[in-house]
Amino acid sequence: MSESTTIRKQTASAERRLGPKIKRILVELPVLQALALLVLAAWLLISIPAIFNPRSVTSLLLIASLLALAAMGQTLVVILGGLDLATPGYILFGAFMAANATGKLGLSPMLAILLTILVCGGIGALIGWICHRFAVQPLVVTLGTGAALTGATLFLADGDYSSVPHDSLRSLASLRATTFGLPFPPIILIVLLLGVALWVFLNRTTAGRRLYATGVNFRAAGLTRIRTSIVWVLVFAASGAFAGLAGIFIAAYGSGWSQTIGDPYLFSGLAAVLVGGTIFGSIHGSYTRTLLGALILTLLSTIIVSNGLSEAQSRIVFGVIILAVVSLYGRERHVRNRF
Repeated sequence: MSESTTIRKQTASAERRLGPKIKRILVELPVLQALALLVLAAWLLISIPAIFNPRSVTSLLLIASLLALAAMGQTLVVILGGLDLATPGYILFGAFMAANATGKLGLSPMLAILLTILVCGGIGALIGWICHRFAVQPLVVTLGTGAALTGATLFLADGDYSSVPHDSLRSLASLRATTFGLPFPPIILIVLLLGVALWVFLNRTTAGRRLYATGVNFRAAGLTRIRTSIVWVLVFAASGAFAGLAGIFIAAYGSGWSQTIGDPYLFSGLAAVLVGGTIFGSIHGSYTRTLLGALILTLLSTIIVSNGLSEAQSRIVFGVIILAVVSLYGRERHVRNRF
């Protein structure tokens, strides 16, 4: 065997070993998301240099924070292997509580927040119990429940969309607000703190490991004496509570609400989760990825709007991106198929 042939074989063998290693790095770490974020930021800086001023950057971070908060519960549900289509209903109810309950009925903001968390969290818990107890797909139950919650909220509103959230709520999501003297609204810090808490929960607690175990292999988790019913109930309860809370801040940011206020966040929230690299039942899913996904979509939306594309065209762009991401991360061999 010649020396050149030996070298070629060694090179081919090294390339075969390097390929899976690179793919593993891309799957386990949000390298592509960080790279995409840098590319989009550079593109935006080159195409619209004037946008990079303190007020515009704060506006982008605020919009990304609202999207990340709306997608927070969806992240947990996707890790579990499900999908929550009741998100628009939760957001609508939270917006109703922020505007009508505090503005028209005179409820205190803290009571409105507490009631929103209890109602949306309670509905989510019921969804989780039904899906687990009767082995029903969350897609069906959440779709029906979300429609019912939307109808109930519109019935309570009785056609009144003129009320505005309490001043204390609006100050949490106002561009002019400050946080401990710093020139950014408190909602950005709130989302960051919630993100840190969720990261600690998923990566440093037994309950977080049980959530991952239930998502990647439901039957195996039950055999290890994990009470999967409790996991399902708590995850869907958290999804409802976070989405309802997002509805409060979305209404506070817009100083009002409408009957379709939650609709855009179903698609964009799920897109933030998937673009971040969290795939159904993935052991590598995390809220850190969702935060990156929210930032990517916010920058991308800004670029799309600045280029005059319509809503339909922007959805096509988002859809293509989601397909590309799923084609990469969806090829990962799931734990449930390894045994």
